Amino acid sequence: MFVDNFTGIYYLMFVPIAVWAGVLAWKWIKTPELGEQVYDSNVEKGLLNGNVPRDEFVRSFSRAERPRLGVYQCGIALLALVLLPVLVAGFYGFTHEANVWGEDNVQLTIRQQNLGNILGDFLTIIIIMAINAALLAAATFFYYRNRPPSLRSEIRRLEEQYK
Repeated sequence: MFVDNFTGIYYLMFVPIAVWAGVLAWKWIKTPELGEQVYDSNVEKGLLNGNVPRDEFVRSFSRAERPRLGVYQCGIALLALVLLPVLVAGFYGFTHEANVWGEDNVQLTIRQQNLGNILGDFLTIIIIMAINAALLAAATFFYYRNRPPSLRSEIRRLEEQYK
């Protein structure tokens, strides 16, 4: 296996994504407890009808307030990080071959070859950024296309149901 100076940095990039996933999992698990506190507070302040069952409110609160978009974005970030070496190898190899295609490598001067490598590196970075932006846009579009109901609409629905 080829290991260079950047391999350790690549593996370290998984740490923030793991921390982010852990925070999202903690929020996902703690949402029902927060729903119970919100129910108690709203009933106490008179903002919510006391006829609404607690478990029904907590279920609706969890459906509306769990961090779904964050989970989608974290998954896309992990996918993009896993695909990064494949994309870099593929596009860098393609741009390098396109740089020397049809020419004899011996006749290239150092200046021309460096210019081709810089252009190849730049195009590789641009293409990878475009792929990542497209993946994030697709995840965000999916979230907003299948958006959960808002908490306000859930409270209205519950109050109408349990008058």
